[in-house]
Amino acid sequence: MDAAQAKENAQQAGRSMQDNLAEGIGRVQDRLEERFRRGAEDAQSVFSSLNDEFGGFVRESPFLAIGGAFAVGYLIAKVARAFK
Repeated sequence: MDAAQAKENAQQAGRSMQDNLAEGIGRVQDRLEERFRRGAEDAQSVFSSLNDEFGGFVRESPFLAIGGAFAVGYLIAKVARAFK
C-alpha cells in the first residue's frame, strides 16, 4: 500500500465517521424535538385545565377570589420588602 492510497483510505474513513456522526446527531435532535413538543403540549393542557378551574372558581366566588388576590399581593409585597 502506498502513501497516496493510505491517505485516501484515511480521508474516506474520516468522511464516513463524519456522516455517521451527523446522522446520529440528527436522530438525537429529532428525539429531543419530539420530547419537547410532547412536554409543551402536556404543559399547555395542564395550564388550560387550571385556567378553566380557576375561572369557574372566580365565577362562583368573586369576592373570595378578590380577597385571595389581595392576600397574595400583600404577601408578595412583604417578601419583596424583606429582600430589599
